[in-house]
Amino acid sequence: MYPINVDLRNRPCLVIGGGTIAERKAARLLDEGAVITVIAPEATDTIKDWAASHRLTWKARAYEVGDEKAYFLIICATDDESVSRAASQAAEKEGKPINVCDVPQLCSFTLPAVVRQGDLQLAISTNGKGPAFSRWLRQRLERHFDERYSRWLEEVARVRQAAREGLPSSKDRHAFWRTALSDDIMDLVEQNDIDEAGRRLFQKLVEFERSRHET
Repeated sequence: MYPINVDLRNRPCLVIGGGTIAERKAARLLDEGAVITVIAPEATDTIKDWAASHRLTWKARAYEVGDEKAYFLIICATDDESVSRAASQAAEKEGKPINVCDVPQLCSFTLPAVVRQGDLQLAISTNGKGPAFSRWLRQRLERHFDERYSRWLEEVARVRQAAREGLPSSKDRHAFWRTALSDDIMDLVEQNDIDEAGRRLFQKLVEFERSRHET
């Protein structure tokens, strides 16, 4: 599998199925800003509430071949094997990416388990071989990669912008970042001393810029 992050903001996405798994998939798509349609004869109360509040569209009917044509991405979350196979074949014919939950052989992409802290995302994939292991590892990583790291990412972004302004050469910027995140700085992040870690990182940039001007 080739790992890739896809911007789904304002893109039309289809969820086939209306049960609890479909609800979880729809929730994740909502978080990413997708425009979602759910097609299913029945749906959970939450999906119905989302539809009533216009957060998504629910079409209360069975999936039909051809439904996929209007959508950028399809997720099939139904226990009906015939529907899953039909949706997979139709999506492949139309060149549409599809994920069929728990049936990797019918998927053109799989969904990793994700640890998220602000703009920081850690994706865990077993290529569909061990979803339970992915969930276990996600829960373990969530205990370590807490809000410290989203705060630290903001500090890194601030210094990165300063580096863009102070180091016009991409070669110099790459040279700076190869050694910038040293163990002593990252130890401060681990200790939740984000301000001091950010100060030291910025000081490293100042010293690097000075050394470039002196040569």
